[in-house]
Amino acid sequence: MNTNNYIHTLSTILTPYFDIYRDEKLEAFSLPFYAHYHRRDEKYFMTKKSKIWAVENEQFIFVWPKNDIVTKEDVIQFSEAFVRSLPNYLSSHQDHMSTVFIGAIVAPEAHVDAIKEVKRFRKLRFIRFGLHGWLECYLAIIALNKKERFTHRKALPLTDVFEKPFEEGTN
Repeated sequence: MNTNNYIHTLSTILTPYFDIYRDEKLEAFSLPFYAHYHRRDEKYFMTKKSKIWAVENEQFIFVWPKNDIVTKEDVIQFSEAFVRSLPNYLSSHQDHMSTVFIGAIVAPEAHVDAIKEVKRFRKLRFIRFGLHGWLECYLAIIALNKKERFTHRKALPLTDVFEKPFEEGTN
């Protein structure tokens, strides 16, 4: 499976659950798309105007294709641009609880040092001492030749979606 087919299949899989924004830029990196998931839960008494509590959860997935092997330098450059861009996407709404950012690098192969860097990368930040929620930030590498994903261990449940295009490709 080549990079373009994988990205097209992934965006098709994400479409029912995420809002897809195509042909975006993350500083100097051209992204074929990024996906945004937004969920709001509320508890109210009798009518919706008498709200007891409300929380909002968001998830962003930024996909960057690379047509050759991913190096440690690529991961560092992408992660720095990724982290610098986070405030542009962070919700400042009062009911915000959590936001998860995932930067996915799709490539045929990845160097061992790049894989180590991605497995170590995790950013956790509390917003206003946790009173307005928190954000988590992870990176992932999808190695198309091996049909594997590499990411921080805490992000494994969040990045299961990156293996679905491989399953669809075998059917």
